[in-house]
This record gives sequence, structure tokens and C-alpha cells, in this order.
Amino acid sequence: MQIERVPSLLQDVAEIRNWLVQHVPLSGSMVGYDLFLKIGNDCFNDKSLTLSELCKGLPHSESDVRQSVSALVQAGLLEAMADSASDSVRIVPTQRFMDLLKQYQSKFESVFIPRKDLRVRQLYTDVHDQRLHHLVETMYDHFHDIGWVHLHKYGAVCFLMASLVKRIATAYGFKARVEFCHATIATREFNFNLGTPGYAAPGQIEGHAVCIVDEAVLVDFALSSVRRQLRRDFYWGLAAEYAPHDVVMAQVDLPEGGQVAWKNDWQTPDGPGEIAKYEMLVEELFKEFVARFG
Repeated sequence: MQIERVPSLLQDVAEIRNWLVQHVPLSGSMVGYDLFLKIGNDCFNDKSLTLSELCKGLPHSESDVRQSVSALVQAGLLEAMADSASDSVRIVPTQRFMDLLKQYQSKFESVFIPRKDLRVRQLYTDVHDQRLHHLVETMYDHFHDIGWVHLHKYGAVCFLMASLVKRIATAYGFKARVEFCHATIATREFNFNLGTPGYAAPGQIEGHAVCIVDEAVLVDFALSSVRRQLRRDFYWGLAAEYAPHDVVMAQVDLPEGGQVAWKNDWQTPDGPGEIAKYEMLVEELFKEFVARFG
């Protein structure tokens, strides 16, 4: 992260912290702050709450946690109920606590976009190597934030996008190359061809391009035409194990059903020219990337 972005980020963090202090009792202390977040997280994960488990699960002394729980009970945010069967004290959030938790979520999402939820909707990776999996997620997050994967930018320009992935992956220290191909997307409801001869729209080049990283992973961030022509909720990016077999370079089974296969039995003769056409732009965009993310 470039240092110029830090002040803005700190201001956003401070805004969230100030909201908590103003609206949630005891959140001005780290004990109260951590207690509110832990109880809220455990509630959403349907975990039963006991006083002893709260004391064990927080990085504070047992006496401080017990004191804060007692204060939250007095404030009407929690109820403490003795459980004679297990000789423990159950902690039950009140409706007031749940209302504050929902308000906190709304406030947080007005300042930050939850990254994990966004990525789950837009990116699917079937990559076993954790280092490469992390690289794909990092690149996708940055490409999204800088605007490259959007349809109105470069999300449908496969030769440019594959070149950008190659340039960034190489800068991170990985080996990468562009591969020309075409892809098929098959489900029970439809079959879709991407870059396959005979399926190009007027003015489009017959062919597709992806990036192969470390001869182990195929990365495809140029799927906007699928969303435009087929299904609006289709993934913005896919990554799969690179395992060439016959004409198939890689394939992935989608969680909601269906399969995507990238094939190299057709490689457009226009590919080298398209790559050359974007060389200068790739370097300009790379400088923008470095200025933004370091």
C-alpha cells in the first residue's frame, strides 16, 4: 500500500471507532470493544455463549471480562442466566444488543466494502497451491479496486487483460506467459462459447487469451462478455489448475453447477498482433498499478 493512502484509511477506521464509542456502551475500552465484537460474531455463527468461554476467548483478564459483562447486563444489552445442568452462566444478547449490531454493520458497510463477500461473488479459484491462490486473489482485488475488470474498462478485452496479468505476476516474481485459446461454458441450461471460431460478434476477434502462471495456474479475468451476453451474475474472474490434456488446458467445475474448459485446439492468428498493439498501454497501466499499490 502506498503511504499516500494511509491517512484516508486511518480516517475511515477512526470514523468507525468513534461511532462505536458514541453508540455502544463500554466500547471506549478495549475490553468492551472486543467483547461487543466477539459476542456479535458468535451470535452470527450460532455459537452458544457462556461466561467462562467469553473469558477464555478474549485477550483480557478474567476479572476485566466479567466486570464488562456485568456492566453490559446492567446496560440492558445482555442477559446472564445460570444453567444449573452445566453449572455455567449463559450469556444471551438482548434485542437492544442485536439492534446495535445491525446498526454497526450498516455503519461499517457505509465506509468499507466487505472484501470477502465481494470476492466470493466475483472470483472463483480452483487452485491448490496456497502461494498461487494468494497471488490470484491479490491480483484480482487490486484489478477490481483500480477498475480494470469492469465491463466498461478492460473486463472484455482479453488480450489486454491477459497481458496485464502477465505483467503484474512477473513483477511479483512469478513466471507468466499469455496463451491463446478459446473457452466453453456448459451447464444444464445453456452452452456458451468464448472466442470459438464462428461465435464472434461483429467486430470481435475470433479467439481468447489467458495467462499461465508458473506453468501451474490458468488465470482468466476477461469474462465480461459472458455477463453481457449470457448471465449477469457470472464470475468476473476464474482461475484453475493448468493441466493440459488433449485439447483442454484447464477446466473448472463451478459451485452452482456447470463447467468451464479452456482449449488450445484453436489459437487465433490475430493474437500476436493484438498483444503487440497493447504493449505500450500495458506499461502505462503497470505504472498506474505500482503508484496505487506499490
